[in-house]
Amino acid sequence: MPLHHGHHEQAQVALVLFCVGPYRAALEACHVLAMTDHPTTLRTANAQTLLFEGGDHDSPPSRWLTLRDTQTTSDHQHIWQLGVSGDITLQQLPANTLYPLPKLLLSRRFSTALCGLTFDQQQLVLLLDARQLNPSLSQDPAIIQPTTNS
Repeated sequence: MPLHHGHHEQAQVALVLFCVGPYRAALEACHVLAMTDHPTTLRTANAQTLLFEGGDHDSPPSRWLTLRDTQTTSDHQHIWQLGVSGDITLQQLPANTLYPLPKLLLSRRFSTALCGLTFDQQQLVLLLDARQLNPSLSQDPAIIQPTTNS
């Protein structure tokens, strides 16, 4: 397939890039509803804890990405927040620069949310599937449900 450098029909994918521990990661922008400096929803999850069991808790999240809860279908648009660190950027990357995981990595991945790889300014970026992130796995269910005991 010939490449046309002046052609603007190249498919682009909007990604929200952020840090998870020592790694850069990205979610498709269509899954991110908002970004805040402080958590504003009842359900939150630190990305480092959610993605890496036994993650380092010394660095608390500095930003919170608001995501739609994919576990519920159409019940009043449930939302939750993913705590991330470092700079958050919105970038358009060419679709042909997004790569699925090689079979060896796929069989040994640390999270079912890890679905691919790309590079941004020669730095490896882990592509995450927001639909596979589950905030309930990283926190005590008592935090999610309001309690009546004091």
